[in-house]
Amino acid sequence: MTEQKIRIGIVGARAYTARELLLILARHPRAQVAVLQARVDDPVPPGDVFGVLRGMDLPDIVDVDFSHLPADLNAVFLCLPHTAAAEYAVPLMERGLRVIDLSADFRYGSLKTYESVYGVTHPAPELMAKAVYGLPEIRRASIIGAPLIANPGCYPTAVILSLAPLMKRDLVVPGTIIADCKSGVSGAGRTANDVTHFCGANESLKAYKVAEHRHESEIEEQVSRLAGETHTVTFVPHLVPMDRGEYATVYAKLKEPMTADNVRRMFASYYENEPFIRLMPGSALPDTKNVANTNFADIAVRVDERKQRLIVTTAIDNLVKGASGQAVQNFNISYGLPETMGLV
Repeated sequence: MTEQKIRIGIVGARAYTARELLLILARHPRAQVAVLQARVDDPVPPGDVFGVLRGMDLPDIVDVDFSHLPADLNAVFLCLPHTAAAEYAVPLMERGLRVIDLSADFRYGSLKTYESVYGVTHPAPELMAKAVYGLPEIRRASIIGAPLIANPGCYPTAVILSLAPLMKRDLVVPGTIIADCKSGVSGAGRTANDVTHFCGANESLKAYKVAEHRHESEIEEQVSRLAGETHTVTFVPHLVPMDRGEYATVYAKLKEPMTADNVRRMFASYYENEPFIRLMPGSALPDTKNVANTNFADIAVRVDERKQRLIVTTAIDNLVKGASGQAVQNFNISYGLPETMGLV
């Protein structure tokens, strides 16, 4: 007997994250893309926006209009900028639809922090209490059946996964976390500027938004929640001349003497049953090439025992585990499906 499909809509269907969602959902046995919406004047075949989608059985991308959504629609992914996502989430949830938001609008537990960091008044503060932070490795139980899932940022995903086992045991000295991170150009979205334009990014490496990147506060909120005490983070992102991929090198001072083997065993125990976490064996270190186009996070753990400093390196695909793949992972968990369904 054929199982019933879960009918899906994507709003913001011209975004890079939407492209990744469509590629993943095309191989998902329980998902059916029923609606694609974005700001367009006339209907556009998805293959005209992203050539890789040519020939797929997908509806045209039409202008955003929630008045004619199919009655049997079940869930909507929002691939939109902050504030726009929150505005659209309100009418969608009023219709009883499950919403998975890839923007920052519902990632924060603190309304004050969100409004201060993003410099806006939140369009739907009443929904914040209903949202679940969608990092499965730390919030899986809360994601099950959640009506509103806030997909984490790509940098926070890599950094939090680098720290979670130790934060849960309160083994990191507050104020000592440093996250040195690199991302491919796709992390900046489709809108080009002088930095992300080919001539600006090719054959170049550059830090950006030093001491002012919005993801810093997201990381701080989540690691503090895990540890049960306030932690600040020094976060420095860099743009590297590649299409996709993200690499985090995270440093922290340990509260008590620990050997590298102690810490590795702690990570192995914490991530033992996680389908998308791969701890690197022996002296191996992760790289972005071997996680590209997958939902895996490859993690290597080191301890400088002389200084009692933790050093964790983590590689993810910023568009998959850092965005659309994790969104599908959350979708699977929320509907009680196998967590790996449709994902690699």
